[in-house]
Amino acid sequence: MAGHRSWFAKKALVPIKPNILLTTFIVSKGVTCDSTTGDCRVPIGGYVTDTRSLNITISSPDSIYDRIGETVNFKFNDTITAWVGGASSPGSPQTWAITNGTSGYVGFTPNHRCAAGTLTGCDDAAVEGIEVEACSPYSTADGLSGTFAAIVLDRSSVEAFTCNPANTTAAKDGNNSNSCSAADSQPDTGDATRLGSVSMMLLVSALGVAVLGFESL
Repeated sequence: MAGHRSWFAKKALVPIKPNILLTTFIVSKGVTCDSTTGDCRVPIGGYVTDTRSLNITISSPDSIYDRIGETVNFKFNDTITAWVGGASSPGSPQTWAITNGTSGYVGFTPNHRCAAGTLTGCDDAAVEGIEVEACSPYSTADGLSGTFAAIVLDRSSVEAFTCNPANTTAAKDGNNSNSCSAADSQPDTGDATRLGSVSMMLLVSALGVAVLGFESL
């Protein structure tokens, strides 16, 4: 954005609630659990591709992302493709519980770190004074930050999920899909020991821009 010189939060030091719609990726095959001994566990893991977002539409958003990133000392990644669900090498897979008596698959929702504020000092009158919110997925030492959860479906619907669409060559290349064929699938991989806890972190920059991030599960 030509002539953009500054950016600041409208409400300094106040946590913000992201107003974006997060994407949940399928990271397991579908399972119907008719167990006589308890919940069923399904192998999880795969590659997901997620991207940054901005609550306004302009032809060249890079300059806004860059300026916000400089202000809050955080890079708003254009696109991230990363493995989730444990180590990406053959071995004992990480698993997730599907409640007995239900059908479904496991989904992974990447966390986004967001910053909100008001654009000022802009040569472009169309964006001067506009409140903006920029969000981006981000990685931790354990990989892409996010949460896993069982997604419940009816028994007939789950039959379509015969394999894990995140555990394919296409997903590794950044082409996520909600379906796959058995021929596309890679061997189940993962690490059943790498389960963390949920926490919340508030980062506040020296300029008073609040950034809200959620640590991974």
